[in-house]
Amino acid sequence: MKIFGIGWAKTGTTTLGRCLELLGYRHVGQRLDLVPHLEQGDLAAIHAVAAEADAFEDWPWLLLFRELDLAFPGSQFVLTTRAPDRWIRSYLNMLRHPVFISDELTQIRRVLYGLPFPDVTAEQLIDRYCRHNDTVIDYFRGRPHDLLVIDWEAGHGWPELCRFLGRDVPGEPFPRENVGNYEPPPAS
Repeated sequence: MKIFGIGWAKTGTTTLGRCLELLGYRHVGQRLDLVPHLEQGDLAAIHAVAAEADAFEDWPWLLLFRELDLAFPGSQFVLTTRAPDRWIRSYLNMLRHPVFISDELTQIRRVLYGLPFPDVTAEQLIDRYCRHNDTVIDYFRGRPHDLLVIDWEAGHGWPELCRFLGRDVPGEPFPRENVGNYEPPPAS
C-alpha cells in the first residue's frame, strides 16, 4: 500500500510529508525533475520512483492520482486543502520572493497548472485550485477508505490522519512545516 498526498501546493503538503516521515513511511516529496516526463506523457519514470517508496506528496504526484490509483491498487490518498482565499494569499505571497521565480520554474508551472505563467490571474489560479479539489473528490466519491480530505488550518491533525492510515497517534506534537512568512521580501 502506498500513500499519495494529492493536495495542491500551498495547502500543507510539506506538513503532510513530515507527518508521513514521523509515522515511519519512506517518503518522497516534490520531484520537479519528473515534470519533463509528465509533459511527454511518459509515466514510466514516475512509476519507477513511486515503486521505490511508501509515501509521496506535492508535484507531480497530485496531478496523477488517477494513474497512481490504477498502477498501485489499494493505495490511500490524502487531499490537503484550505479555503481558496487563504490559498491564493499564500500562493501569491510565495511568488513575491525571487527564489521562486525563474524561467525554469515558470515553464514548470505552465506544465503543472496548465495556465499561461507568468501572465496568470488570481482568478485563474483559484479556478484551477478548486477544479483540482472537485475532480479529486468526484473521482473518489463512494470510496471513503481511499481518500482523506484534510485541512490543517481547520484544526485537523494527528487524530484524523492516523485514523485514516490505521496508525497510532505519535507522542510528539503535530508538525507545522513551511509556515508562510508574510513580511515583504528583502530589497535587492
